[in-house]
Amino acid sequence: MFILAGAAAGASASEKLRRELEVCRAAGTLLRHTYAMIRGTGMDLYRLSAELKRTDGLESLGFVSELPEHFSPDEDYRRVWRSLVEKDRIPPEEKRLLLSLGEELGSTDIEGQLAAIAVLEEQLLETESKRREELSKRTRLYCCAGTLFGAMAGILVI
Repeated sequence: MFILAGAAAGASASEKLRRELEVCRAAGTLLRHTYAMIRGTGMDLYRLSAELKRTDGLESLGFVSELPEHFSPDEDYRRVWRSLVEKDRIPPEEKRLLLSLGEELGSTDIEGQLAAIAVLEEQLLETESKRREELSKRTRLYCCAGTLFGAMAGILVI
């Protein structure tokens, strides 16, 4: 029983790493789609929100489904974006990049927005590479260590 509990703890820790990589990949998808939509049509913030809600691969970014699709005079889009990103369960590095994206959207001309998104995408690619490497190194370690600690706990109880 202790072995199973230890293995489950190790699997849980490695699942956290998988989820972080999934969120990172979804953030990359969001950046690429945002770049393409702004570049292709000069899409405004609200149409962009509507399109992002229909984009596959963004399910792990829960805040996207809550983005406003229509202008409201008493609602600041950037403040809403910030609030939604901050309350979503997103790893700190991705959260920082998504908050930066929210500040850039609609704040400058199309070329300025595209340049900012390109810089954010480069940073996100570095983060994704780091997450992939961490996942490959630590997944096996967490599962083996969890099982080992479970076995040790079982031996100590006996």
